Amino acid sequence: MAGTLASLALVLALAGAPTDKAPYDPRDDGPDKIDVSRYPPEQQARYPVFRQKCSKCHPVARPVNSRFDASEWKKYMKKMIRRPNSGINEDQARDVYEFLKYYSSQQSGRR
Repeated sequence: MAGTLASLALVLALAGAPTDKAPYDPRDDGPDKIDVSRYPPEQQARYPVFRQKCSKCHPVARPVNSRFDASEWKKYMKKMIRRPNSGINEDQARDVYEFLKYYSSQQSGRR
């Protein structure tokens, strides 16, 4: 019986059984971290919250490689805070948004 259950679990896993992770996105393949050593101290303090909360549902590479501006990040964070099991409270969402807003402002000159 245990062998049958293990086989069934393997079949379901290989068949793409639902997971907590978001589906693959091409941005997932890019860089998955940001060098914040030259960022202002408040942004450096927000970076761990960003990494922890965003990696709960998808690779950190996804937001790092997204080309959203501040208004798009604001809409996106409102969406993420409403996701079941996101674990993002209002204060954390504000920190993540402020970090991503700053990050995107730094990237706009490099595109």
